Amino acid sequence: MAFRCYHHPDREAAGTCCYCDRALCGECLATNKEGKVFCRREEECLDYQDGLLSAGEAVSPIVALLVDERTLDAQMKRLADILDELGELEGVLADLEADGESGGVSPAMAEGPPPFERDPRIPGFCACKLAEEAAALLNLISFRADFLCAESALSGGDALQERAREVQAFLEREAAPKIRGHLDRAGPYVGGDGAELLASLERRNRQNEP
Repeated sequence: MAFRCYHHPDREAAGTCCYCDRALCGECLATNKEGKVFCRREEECLDYQDGLLSAGEAVSPIVALLVDERTLDAQMKRLADILDELGELEGVLADLEADGESGGVSPAMAEGPPPFERDPRIPGFCACKLAEEAAALLNLISFRADFLCAESALSGGDALQERAREVQAFLEREAAPKIRGHLDRAGPYVGGDGAELLASLERRNRQNEP
């Protein structure tokens, strides 16, 4: 079943506004240089959203999801926790690699594999996966902050704008540089398979058993 234009029920909708989520025909829609589709009647779009908010309803599922501070705070906390854990793993890696155990080429490993807790590939694999998760979270949170800026510009909400700036400052000044460093540090361990790594260590340990 084809959707109909909100303003012209006799016309088939050409798309939906990215802000109010209403179906609209080509005459009622506008597209910016970034390809985003929105209401051509900007003031009416704002009035419609204000009406929904005053009725206690969400503007749209997308807006409700991306503007939700509870989930945004949870993602920010998760990112901070990952960065803390990566810092600890980097210390473990530095200690193990300083002992010459560089993933299978050291003299010690030539005689036999190190025990699980002495193989740098274990923390290296963990650091690699955590750095990848941190990078993905950074992109998601950055997108949400940009969305908050766009939404605040549309709705005139100073609180949204302030929150977006706080998030962007944390990402740009603290999170992004650390994540780049951790990704570089975990580079030698990229592409590892956790199950295969553990299986290979098991095999080597069995071979060394008397």
